[in-house]
Amino acid sequence: MTKVEIDPLTRIEGLGKIRVEIEDGELSDLKFQIMVAPRFFEYLLLGKPVEEAPRISQRICGICYTSHHLASVKTIEDAWGVAPPETAVMLRRTMNAAGFVTSHSLHNAFLALPDLVDLPSDARNSIAMMEKYPDIVETAVKIHEYGNKVVEATGGRIVHVVTSIPGGQTMGISEQRRDELVEEGEDVLKACKALADFEIELYEKDVPYCQQYPRIETNFMGLVSGDLDYDIYDGDCRIISGEGKELARFDPHDYLEHIEETVWEHSSTKVPYYKPHGQKGILRVGPLSRLNVSTDMPFPVANDYLQEYLKLFPRPCTQVQAYNLARMPELIAAVEEVLILLKDDRILSDEIRVPVKSRGGVGAAMVEAPRGILMHNYEIDDNGILRWVNIIAPTTFNHPLIQQDLYQSASDYAGELADPSTRAEACWRLEKIVRAYDPCTSCSVHMVEVDLAVDGVRVDVKEA
Repeated sequence: MTKVEIDPLTRIEGLGKIRVEIEDGELSDLKFQIMVAPRFFEYLLLGKPVEEAPRISQRICGICYTSHHLASVKTIEDAWGVAPPETAVMLRRTMNAAGFVTSHSLHNAFLALPDLVDLPSDARNSIAMMEKYPDIVETAVKIHEYGNKVVEATGGRIVHVVTSIPGGQTMGISEQRRDELVEEGEDVLKACKALADFEIELYEKDVPYCQQYPRIETNFMGLVSGDLDYDIYDGDCRIISGEGKELARFDPHDYLEHIEETVWEHSSTKVPYYKPHGQKGILRVGPLSRLNVSTDMPFPVANDYLQEYLKLFPRPCTQVQAYNLARMPELIAAVEEVLILLKDDRILSDEIRVPVKSRGGVGAAMVEAPRGILMHNYEIDDNGILRWVNIIAPTTFNHPLIQQDLYQSASDYAGELADPSTRAEACWRLEKIVRAYDPCTSCSVHMVEVDLAVDGVRVDVKEA
């Protein structure tokens, strides 16, 4: 038996590895393992005033923090029946879109593109990218910096924002800062188009590296609003089959009627699935899924690039290689959304908060994080204290799909994995499948159940 271990997986957020076993030239076992230890964020939130949740929960991640911050505050507002003012929602949408700008530009330029361009096998990394394509890397850095500026202007800080609270926002944006960001944003939109054109050309040339990804039919899930409009902040959760048939469309508050979770012994993540289909009802989320479950984008430039994407990957697309390219119309849409919101003078209003009163209730909400749907669910007692918390991050949905895709690919390349002379190239093919999903392993590991005993007496954590 030949055992192969890819440890660590490179160019992903967090820690992970792949373990492969090959016997008589055939794949006998493969496990995708997320090695980040359980971080118990749900447990850390228990017993805290619920107003602390948007600040604490975003510490789950240094990349997806705006998503957790917004999902958390929306969950509290759902529990309390609070509707924030229009301007507060505009500021939050701007912040959320800016989070997409930073994340997508970072992933595609520095994590994914080294797998897609023609680089030497011993130099598939961001350093080689900078040497061979300095203009592309410089463009990506410019886009990323702009996203950070918008996050800071609407969130109060670049990392771990502080402005979203139950009932609205703690600060608005000045007209001068708005105008500065609009002017810079117009230039950044051109930069996004240049980056997208570069990547589309790669796919149109049918680079061999792009063809080494699996294609497996699965269910897809994403947020939509109105008549299946693309939306990353609000709306209904829509699930479709791999054939494009709608399986469900529901309010995020009702997610427990449609989604259940289980665990695997070999990994630290939870594994959610579509409840009516049992544990075989795995759900793909993220850029590929969002473009599958929605129709047109409500942003003209992004919609033009969406049509170019759809020429290569018509709906419903099941090819994993499409994940990287799907981020391009999304990146443009995020910058366009920022510009549209900032140009609207309503965003300058000082009516950004309504009074709220802490009380009991159960709330659930979703936002689209860059990697897919993020869910928060809280039970709050009459004193405004958190008594039960559940958080489902995008990578937990994609975890079983990554393993499934890796298994198929490893089966195809079992002989190459077993042969030391071809092993490195075969291992790279497996790594780039994981990177296409852009997993956020830090977000994916959470408490499932706590059995707490004090002096030998079991304590109910809800009453602790």
